[in-house]
Amino acid sequence: MASFYWYEREPVLWNNERTAMQTFFPQFRWSKLDDGRLSWVGTVRPRGEAGLPWTLQLVYSNNHPSNSTYGGSITVYAIDPNLDDLAKKFGRLPHVLRDAQGHLCLCTARQEDFKVGSQATTSAASALGWACKWIFVFEEWVMKGHVGNEIFGETY
Repeated sequence: MASFYWYEREPVLWNNERTAMQTFFPQFRWSKLDDGRLSWVGTVRPRGEAGLPWTLQLVYSNNHPSNSTYGGSITVYAIDPNLDDLAKKFGRLPHVLRDAQGHLCLCTARQEDFKVGSQATTSAASALGWACKWIFVFEEWVMKGHVGNEIFGETY
């Protein structure tokens, strides 16, 4: 009988995920959520000492790897600072999504950014890399006082 959980059905993929995270983001630790999904939690500081430390949580969907939804099958949440708090402070945030419970999360992948199957697939390490880019640009935008101006190549 096939398992419901992708990491049991695809142990090579799960091993590759762990290897990539240990190589590129060794400060992140994985755990299993109460509902069986896997998660990574850790802190990054994309702008170095000039920026804030960001504690992030990456959560795999049960259908990983999949590009059936905008954002892919790995959801990136900002635990501290909290995106919902930042949205209240700045009015709106660029390139964020809401999950099924209404919580804000970073948009780190478009459906066309990755393929599933024998082709390249998104990974926690790649999603975290995109999250770091988002944080870097967001902090630059805030530091330069461009609230409400052109950000991330889009006008708000």
